[in-house]
Amino acid sequence: MLPLEGLLVVEYCTQLAGPFAGLRLADLGARVIRIEGTEDEPLPLISLYRNKERFQFCVATGGEHAKLSKLIAEADVLIEGPPASGLQTTLLPYERTQALNAKLIHASITGYGRKGAWSAKPYDDLFVQSLTGMPWLSGNANDPPIPFPLSTVEMFASANLVQGILAALVLRSKSGEGMLVEVSLLESAIDYQFEVLTTHLNDGGQLPQRSSLNNAHAYLAAPYGIYETADGYLALAMGSVLELGALLQCEALAHYEDVASWFLRRDEIKGLLADHLRTKAAADWAEDLVAGGYWCAVVQTVDELLQHEGFLALRNIQQVQAEERGLFLTPYCPIRFDNNYMGSRRGVGQAGMDNARLEAEFQLL
Repeated sequence: MLPLEGLLVVEYCTQLAGPFAGLRLADLGARVIRIEGTEDEPLPLISLYRNKERFQFCVATGGEHAKLSKLIAEADVLIEGPPASGLQTTLLPYERTQALNAKLIHASITGYGRKGAWSAKPYDDLFVQSLTGMPWLSGNANDPPIPFPLSTVEMFASANLVQGILAALVLRSKSGEGMLVEVSLLESAIDYQFEVLTTHLNDGGQLPQRSSLNNAHAYLAAPYGIYETADGYLALAMGSVLELGALLQCEALAHYEDVASWFLRRDEIKGLLADHLRTKAAADWAEDLVAGGYWCAVVQTVDELLQHEGFLALRNIQQVQAEERGLFLTPYCPIRFDNNYMGSRRGVGQAGMDNARLEAEFQLL
């Protein structure tokens, strides 16, 4: 038995964060019914549809809107978010859903919150990264702002939403009452940068300064960063510059005896390291450093990851059946229970394939 078996979740949202939250609850055992408009944009990844029942209708019409109300009245959790346009005028008022179902956990995800100057702004992960200054943390000091090339903020917002839902369910088990859980991408991006913002708010308002080369963290000293080698790249973690110099046989690093210089003169140190590390292969450097107890990692490509014994030992890729395209491969949910992954119990069906059965089950005709 999976932890959330017996819970009914209604998913009424697009973009990535809300549907991924629904997927995570489905992986944990919940029954998830996804509401899709008749002209709904497809989700960016087909895997987000697995483990879900798909109910397609036009919520904007009166009779069809009543179907959504009936489902909400039966649900344990509602996950809702604005459509792809980002306009939040379509969000369901909590007062209405609470009246339909006093025990409902109404989980709402927005781009920038329900109030404020940006509340009606269409949201996109890139926009939220940009508005919160995140692109100024990647790259080197002289580089332009560089965004993180994944939907980072949406994934963090999704995780925050799932945590909020699970906490609300625990409270409901004691009080018997539902509640509103709200998460925004904006606040998730701010929370994601707690290191940067906490430092900035308490050090006189100084902006984070990227190092001039091999930058990997604005607030960390040398050698922290990724360096080119004779055949690839090597990542170096925090550690003693003197110890690193001895292990690499880089005599120039012996001059940096003052620990404070590892930050204050990090560009100098990184420059010396960059020149030295180009003289040998990444795996050879890694072997020397690991033998000496110094933290490092060879930078791999995706193909190298998939072929590595460390990855193969996890066995965390599953096959999922998609009605429109056959079998496809995707990672398992990374949570294990009693040493076992939670595999996909249901493949990916066509939009609306569950309409007739759901209409009969919930008397929606």
